Order: sequence, then C-alpha cells, then structure tokens
Amino acid sequence: MKKQWLFLMMVSVVLLNGCMPSRSVEENAIVQIVGYDAGEEERLQGTVSIPQYGKSEDKQAASELYLTVQADSTKDVEVEIQKQSSRPISIGKLAVTLYSKELAENDLDDFIDVLSRDPRLSRNMFLGVVEGSSKDLIEGGYTQDETTAKHLQGLIENNTLYNFPSTSLHDFLYAYYAQGMDPFLPLLKKHETFVELSGVGFFKRGVLVAEIPDSAIFTFKMLKENFIKGMQEIPFDGGVIMMENIGSNVDYSLSGPTDNPQFDIKVKLKAEVNEISGLKRDASPELAREMEEKFAEFFNKEGNELISLFKEKGVDPLGLGNFAKTRRGDFDLTQWRDNYSELEVNVKVDVEITEYGIFS
Repeated sequence: MKKQWLFLMMVSVVLLNGCMPSRSVEENAIVQIVGYDAGEEERLQGTVSIPQYGKSEDKQAASELYLTVQADSTKDVEVEIQKQSSRPISIGKLAVTLYSKELAENDLDDFIDVLSRDPRLSRNMFLGVVEGSSKDLIEGGYTQDETTAKHLQGLIENNTLYNFPSTSLHDFLYAYYAQGMDPFLPLLKKHETFVELSGVGFFKRGVLVAEIPDSAIFTFKMLKENFIKGMQEIPFDGGVIMMENIGSNVDYSLSGPTDNPQFDIKVKLKAEVNEISGLKRDASPELAREMEEKFAEFFNKEGNELISLFKEKGVDPLGLGNFAKTRRGDFDLTQWRDNYSELEVNVKVDVEITEYGIFS
C-alpha cells in the first residue's frame, strides 16, 4: 500500500510540473542590467537593457532594447518598465546594477534594502557607481558580439582576478551589515568607445564618502586580502618599473588595551619585474635588493596614505573593527567608532623579487 501511495504521489508531481506555464527567452523581457540616476522633480530615473533574441536555434541576442522611465522607487521602476514592454519583465537574470555618483553621494540605503530583500536577485550580481550618467553608460553600445550587461559583467569579473577586490552583491551586503566593516564598489567611467574601471568608492553605510584612483587599487587589495596576479607601475631611479604580483599575503595583528588598540598590518609580496623603462643599469643582485627596498618604501607610503584617508572619512573597508570584534570579548562598537580616527595602524610590506623581465 505504501509503495502504491508513493507511486501516485510521484505521478502527481510529474503531472503538476507538466501543467506549469513555461516561457522561452523570446517570450520574456529579460533584464540583465539596470541603472539608476536622479530623475526629474526629485523622482528616480531607471534605465534597463533588454536583449532582443531572434528565432534561430542559437538563441543569440541580435540587438538590445533600451527603456528609460521616471519613477518614485526602484519597485516603481519595474512597474513603469512593464508598461513599455510587450512581454513580461523578468529580473531573475539581472547581472549588473549601476548607480550614478550623484545618487551614491546622497544615500543608497533604500536601494540596498530592496536588494537585500528581493529573493529573485542573485548574490553574485555586480554593483557599480558611475561617474556621470548610468543611462548614457548603458546605452553606449560598446561591442557588437555581446550585450552591454555581459560586457560590463565580464569587465568587473575579469578585473577582480587582477588588481580589483571582489565587489559582488554578496560582498557588499556582508560588509554593509557587518559590525566594524564598511562596503566599497568599483567606479565606472564611460569614454567614447569603451568603459573603464576608474577607481573604488568607499561607503559609510549607504553614502559614498571617499574614493581612490585605479593607481592605488593594487595597494588597497594587498592590504585587504591575499591574492596573486595584478600589476603595479612603480617609479624607480628616473625610470618606471612594471611589477607583477606572483603571491601576496596579508596578516593582521592586534595589541594594546581595548580603549587604545594598535594594529599591525604585515604584507609579504613576491614579485616579478616584467619591464623596466628608462633605466641604464644592468641586472644584478645589488639592483634587485635596491628594487626590493624601493618597492617596500613605495607600498608602505601608499598603504599609510590609504589608512589616513579611511580614518579621516570614518570608513573601515579593511574590516579592522570586525577583526577586533572577533579577538576581544569586550569589544564596544560605539567606542571603536569614537576612537577610530586616532587608531594606531602600522603598515609593513616586505618585497621579494624572484625574477627579472625585459629591460628597455
């Protein structure tokens, strides 16, 4: 009898699934990227790109449809977009969400609340802040063989393998809601024929309060996480050296009393010299040691300048407070925030050059 009931239940499930309505990609308006700007009369402007799929079996997007609406909220953007679409709007494949710097400097708290609550959205989605108009960036049409969403998704994802730290929705929300840690996002800038990652912006809750250029991102990532790959241009002896990271490890340590702690950030960096331009000296062990000293000096200076910026702006993207919280049972977040600007943080970078590259 039990086997019969089990068989009937399985048959019912199969039949019910067969009755569920299904739609192909051609029957849905699949939104893969959305951008938000300040709209007219204090409203919100939302822009989406919807791939237009042909009838062929390869299912490749032949073109993109851009829709822009004025709305009162992010949810209202979806409603207004639906009014302009001949097919049901689907945001389950949303891969990139962009915000203009104007909105980010005002406050993204309401946007973040929606992102954290919507179960349709993937935590692997990328977020970014646009220098200028997100509408103009989305409608740029940078490549003929992939959608704007795929292009920007690949741009951000590829660069996280090198100099840029990871900035997915999961990473952002984790830092946003954690105690003693603040989030950050990549800055994107539109040029005439391409988009570049121009820097990183740092948030105090949902407000963009500081940023660094792309030239300082390698140092930030080095202080934030262990990584390989990535390159940094360093001035040396009247010339320029392109240094490639082949292994960087960072270690935090905490000492001193709770009301006046001291942080030590130690980085061990193994590097290769790929190219030396403008240097009229032959490779030698003495030159290697001199480079190691200059590289360490460069990164120590850059690292301490970043720490000073973070303390000045009251942001903790490195998560030093979160680290202290896990090490001290009497950790007080309010006290930490009050004393953060006076926190003693020592950065020490050791560099080992393992190989020379090309002299020019």
